[in-house]
This record gives sequence, structure tokens and C-alpha cells, in this order.
Amino acid sequence: MSHAKAKAEAEPEAGVDTATTASMTVGKPIAEVRSLWLEPDTQSRIWSHFATVRALDDGTAEWTVPGLTGGEYRWRTATVDEAPDRLRWSTHDGADVPNAGVLTFRPAPGDRGTELHLAVRFDPPGGVVGQALAKLFHVAPREIVRTALYRFRALALTGEIPTTDPQPAARHGGTDR
Repeated sequence: MSHAKAKAEAEPEAGVDTATTASMTVGKPIAEVRSLWLEPDTQSRIWSHFATVRALDDGTAEWTVPGLTGGEYRWRTATVDEAPDRLRWSTHDGADVPNAGVLTFRPAPGDRGTELHLAVRFDPPGGVVGQALAKLFHVAPREIVRTALYRFRALALTGEIPTTDPQPAARHGGTDR
């Protein structure tokens, strides 16, 4: 068992919220939603608010997250195609932020598409002190996960992720101000 998997299955440290869940309905069939999630560039797009994710040729992904006080955290994840209705991932040994997650796909009631249920457990660097710093800088794991699902739903339904970043407008140096 890898260090990350052992950490993910361990009891959470007192005072540290190391697990979060989020759910969302996407108005598309399970096969289509699942296929999009597994596309190599999808993870880099839906998690870009939090991390830089680079898909590697061997089916793993390399994650880089800027640190709260400078520096950066890095880890690699491997996704396991566990069943038609579930994907699981965990970090490789030596991860700066060991984590694991499960994404479950279920038919939505009333034939309204697919329910996504995402559960993530992680071991934040610095334990209780790291958690306190994260709260100070407004880094909330639940919001990170919910935002990723929101971005995924937008991508699945429209083919793009909405943004409030300045749009090119061919004036004022290429940004609309």
C-alpha cells in the first residue's frame, strides 16, 4: 500500500479537515461524462483555479500548487479505472500533499443526465498549523472541489469554462478594460 493511500485511509488528525465531498448533476449520459473526465487535458482545465496539472504519457498526472507563503507543492497522481461507475486516484509516494479521491457516476433521477459524487481526502502540509494558514488565506478544500465540479459541468455542457478574466478585444493592449 502506498504512503498516500495509507494516509488517505487513516483517521483524520484532530482539528484538521482532511476530507471533503461535492455532488453535481450534469445533463449528459454517464458514458459521455466519464469519457470527458478521462480526457488528458480535462484535469488541467477544471483544476486550473487551484493547480497546474500536466497529463503524462503513462496515465499519471503531475500537479503543481503555489504555496501560501511562497514556494510550491508537487505530486503525481495515478487514476484507476475501477468500474464503469467509479474512478479512483491517489498520489505516488513522496507527494508534498498526499491525497486520494473517488468519483462516482450515477444516473440522475428522471433521466436528467448523470450525478457526479466526488470525495477527496488529503493530508495538508504542516498539520494543524498548515490548516490554520490555509484558513487565513481562504483556501477551503470544499470550495476547491466544488469549483472543479462546477467547471467540469460547464465544460461538459458547453465545451468551455466560463471566466471573468479579461477578454481579448484588440484595444488597450489586447484586453477589454
